[in-house]
Amino acid sequence: MMSLALLPIGLIAVMQTRAVSEKVRRNTELALLAEIEQVAYRERLNIQRAFGVADSVAALVGTFQEDPETCSARLMSIMEQSDRFSFLGIIPSSGVMTCSTAGATEQLTSRPRFQQLVGSKERLVRVVPDAPISGGPVINVSIPLFDADKVVGRVSVSIPHSPPVPMSDRSKNDAFKSNALVEVLTFNDTGEILSSLGERDQLTALLPQGLTPANLTEHRARAFSTLDRKGNDRIYTVVPVEADQLYILGIWDAQTGVEEQSGDRLPPILFPALMWLTSLAVVLFAIHRLVSRHVRSLRRQMVRFARDRKVSEKASGSRDMPAELHEIQTSFNNMAYSIIRDEATLEDAVHEKNVLIREIHHRVKNNLQLISSILNMQIRDAQSDETRSVLRRVQDRVLSLATIHRDLYQANSAGRVNVGNLLKEIVQKSVEIGAETATAVRVETDIDDVHLYPDQAVPMSLLAAEAATNAMKYVDAREGTDPWIRVTFKACEDKTCVFRFENSARVNDTAGSTGMGARLINAFAIQLGATIEVESSDEAYTLTVTFTAADFSDEG
Repeated sequence: MMSLALLPIGLIAVMQTRAVSEKVRRNTELALLAEIEQVAYRERLNIQRAFGVADSVAALVGTFQEDPETCSARLMSIMEQSDRFSFLGIIPSSGVMTCSTAGATEQLTSRPRFQQLVGSKERLVRVVPDAPISGGPVINVSIPLFDADKVVGRVSVSIPHSPPVPMSDRSKNDAFKSNALVEVLTFNDTGEILSSLGERDQLTALLPQGLTPANLTEHRARAFSTLDRKGNDRIYTVVPVEADQLYILGIWDAQTGVEEQSGDRLPPILFPALMWLTSLAVVLFAIHRLVSRHVRSLRRQMVRFARDRKVSEKASGSRDMPAELHEIQTSFNNMAYSIIRDEATLEDAVHEKNVLIREIHHRVKNNLQLISSILNMQIRDAQSDETRSVLRRVQDRVLSLATIHRDLYQANSAGRVNVGNLLKEIVQKSVEIGAETATAVRVETDIDDVHLYPDQAVPMSLLAAEAATNAMKYVDAREGTDPWIRVTFKACEDKTCVFRFENSARVNDTAGSTGMGARLINAFAIQLGATIEVESSDEAYTLTVTFTAADFSDEG
């Protein structure tokens, strides 16, 4: 009977030992992957720094590009301030590069992918195995240069690409904590090896069986164990530095890595200890009977209460429960009932507060609409066209505020307003009012749903109303074309909001303008904390407002 009792324990020990071994192996893979990730992070950081330098050069390119010698000297000065870069240059669309750190005019039209490079509007990262100017493998980043919306060239920055850790210095640095490292190499998306620690002719034997570097290109980092081409047990870690461009492959000795990870720990299961635990079965049964099952029952009640807010009227087995645990059971039930009552009270209070707030917004909206109606009566009684125009613009502003308060009491979005819907209503209303005295206007809108707190929703809506009113006042077009208005409102992931209002117009057609609309737009922009850009041409007028959506702040 004792042998039969110990048989399941022995099987469990074997299974647990295997599970622990697999877990140690996986932990080893993850630990080694983390070390390669650190190396990849440094490469990514260099790429980001290169983009920063490229942005700086792009911002200054107009100030010195006309003089190639001065331009090249400035780029050389920038490159000498850091040892991270091997080349800086401005590549025009013509392909004749006169401003660079190369020191001479370069003809690039015959280079591979030149037309694809200069025609792209994207920020690019390329791995060049043998860069002619830098004289070796580089990571090249480039950004486009624009003249209006047209690409006129690119700013190119090259980073020397070399093995992360020279083999001769591996004993002198702490780039890798593990002694299991066998090789680190970098390769591109075609599987071409760009750099390595050891000799190139020895790399083939270290690669995994049945796989080449080209088979390891993925968008995510991963680690796996397999045999190399000589049959040695290896752990391979692959980390993308730049997806579809550059990857780092770490090759590790599996046995050394596992030994480092497991250390000097004893086997997870010791049979003598199991035999001793078996002898305590009676004691454990007594503990279960008197304590454990009651504690588990109490735990289940607590979990059920935390999840469903339900309290058991009577716990199972409470009759033979020890006095101490029975007291805990009673205290828990009392506490649970108290919490339920308090939560109900709080929910009622919150509901009452929400009702009051919505009622306030509703009454403010009604009062504003009443003011709008009074203004409408004044408009009908006014004798002067100028007076009617001024009163109508005041009425538009009052209606914009009323629309905001209507959304506040109708919506349930933590006090925020969907400004996208407001802008659509404002533009539509302004066009309808303006169409009474003007020709038909073609309206194009591209407005996202953007939720803002009232502190920003109000000035944003009023700003849009002023922009729409001004547009309808001055909208015009050349002969043979229809007047148009184009409105866009976008929100980026970094909470930056961009509002753009464009309309066809004649620049010199400003007769009768008081400038009040422009002053109001500037005032509303100040409330938003926004920047304004205005562009005028013979055919169009463009207003661009950029601001950051603010988080809620309790001024009390």
